Order: sequence, then structure tokens, then C-alpha cells
Amino acid sequence: MQRLMAGNERFQNDKTGHPLLHSERREELIGGQSPFAVILSCSDSRVPPELIFDQGLGGLFVVRIAGNTVTRAGLESIDYAVSHLGTNLIMVLGRTTSAAPSKAP
Repeated sequence: MQRLMAGNERFQNDKTGHPLLHSERREELIGGQSPFAVILSCSDSRVPPELIFDQGLGGLFVVRIAGNTVTRAGLESIDYAVSHLGTNLIMVLGRTTSAAPSKAP
């Protein structure tokens, strides 16, 4: 949770590092993955978990479904991450969309 919160703070403060996107990391992942968190998230393109938590390749196992509802397939995906990949943190990422304040004429 601390890694997610620290990444989100970097995102909010425009200090993202976009870590672990280089070819060396891609090579490391050929043999498998061990994400530290599962994120159940809305499929809204404005809220990509990897970016808002400033995580690179292999860090998050993301299940995206419209409206943050979960289907059988979504639950089975989460179960896979926990049972087979050893992920021990599950986060349901809720969000709201608020309109920008209107400008006075």
C-alpha cells in the first residue's frame, strides 16, 4: 500500500518517474511476473492505474471493468493473481468525475 500511495503522490505532484519501462525490465519479465498488487479499476481511459500509481512493467495486476463492477471473469482474474502469482494486496480503485469549475463571464 505504501508503494501505491507514494506513486500516487508523485503522480499528483507531477514528479512521475515512469519506472521499470526499459528493455532490461522487459527481459526480466520473460520468465514470469510477480506483481505486488491487484487493482480492480474502472475501464475509464482517464484513470490508468499504472500511471496514477507511477508503476512500471510487472508491478500491478490490473483488472479493468466498466463501473468498477466485478464479473465472474474479474473475480477469477483476481483469484489467479493471488493464488498463482502470490499477490497479497487487492485494491478496488473507486473514483468520481467532477466537472471543472466554470469561468465567470
